[in-house]
Amino acid sequence: MEGMDRRSEGAGAGSLADSIKAKLESLPSLSSKCCIYKVPNKLRRLNPDAYSPRFMSIGPFHHGKEELQAMEEYKYRYLHSFLTRTSFSLEQLVGVARTWEENARSCYAEDVELNSDEFVKMLVVDGSFLVEFILRYGYHGLRGENDRIYGKPWMITDVFHDIVLIENQLPFFVVKSLFDLLSSDYQQGTDSVRQIIHFCFSRYLRMFDANLKPEPDHFVDVLRSFYLPEVPMEVEETTTLKISNAPEATELLNAGVTFKPVETSSCFLDLKFADGVLEIPTIAVSDRTETIYRNIIVFEQCHCSDKIFIEYTRLLSCFIGSPAGADILIRSGIFVNHLGNSEDVSKLFSSMCQEVNFGAKFHFQSLSKNLHAYCNTPWNRWKAVLRRDYFQNPWSVASVLAAVLLLILTFIQAICSILAL
Repeated sequence: MEGMDRRSEGAGAGSLADSIKAKLESLPSLSSKCCIYKVPNKLRRLNPDAYSPRFMSIGPFHHGKEELQAMEEYKYRYLHSFLTRTSFSLEQLVGVARTWEENARSCYAEDVELNSDEFVKMLVVDGSFLVEFILRYGYHGLRGENDRIYGKPWMITDVFHDIVLIENQLPFFVVKSLFDLLSSDYQQGTDSVRQIIHFCFSRYLRMFDANLKPEPDHFVDVLRSFYLPEVPMEVEETTTLKISNAPEATELLNAGVTFKPVETSSCFLDLKFADGVLEIPTIAVSDRTETIYRNIIVFEQCHCSDKIFIEYTRLLSCFIGSPAGADILIRSGIFVNHLGNSEDVSKLFSSMCQEVNFGAKFHFQSLSKNLHAYCNTPWNRWKAVLRRDYFQNPWSVASVLAAVLLLILTFIQAICSILAL
């Protein structure tokens, strides 16, 4: 009886092992090209609207959702216009797109459930829409009188919102390959697809000119490039000083630091501190800011070894850790606030840094150290108090000078009295 139980257990173990082996063999291979991710739940729950398309799906993650079906007609209208700008028939275009399928699938972190025909159809329809959309933005003459997107500003806003979401992306090589199919009449006299996309984002989102990457991964990677310096920043190891300890703007102001907005900088990360003056490139804060920042943060969190944008966002959140700190940067002209009051701005940046992992390295280590050292020098605080309490207007200056003069005269009188004795 005992032997039968053992044989039964052995058979059961073999069956279980076969089941696990089948699962192991069915695991998809990991691709080094993976660059498009779904938002981790711990980040999505903080603000689902910042990661969810309002109007249209791009790519497979939101493909077929009922609430996004109204946009499909517009996509097909743009596909029709795109075809007229090429020498390809629809059949030829589909045939070319099939050659991209394997490479495109490997760019998605999640398993794509669309079959081959559905996936290729998605590449053709969504990709041609993106090319046509950026062409019409860059060249107004390509817009027809009955363009239902560019004829309605609110639709442009929604489309831009949706094409900068990390879950709503096509691999950049698909967009570039479709752009390269345009006939010579459209290739001549137009910039490269990267330049047109940078133009669209910089004008619509009011950003500095970006450091053009040779081959970005997708549109979110293009947005991130607006924040990257032309020359890579030196990385410093954090020891005792952590990024969360960067001084708040109120503390800096009390120590006599002057805040200076920089409108002509080539990079948002170009922060400088010298002789008590902190220079920060101007930042426009609007209802678009949270969506853009959050999706770049997810991309860096999931994909990039260099977390420079996350560090930049965290540094700003340290400066404006309170509404008073945000108000200082708004009044100084560093933040151009289109969002609401100072409290809204402070909460926005604080919330974007929640549940985000920060590495052991910090690109702004020297800046933070210098700011702390300046704040911890008593003489700087004394000078700030003198300027604030005694030298803000001519009458205060006159009264201080009169008091000093009276003190000097009293001292001289005392000396003279002692000498007379």
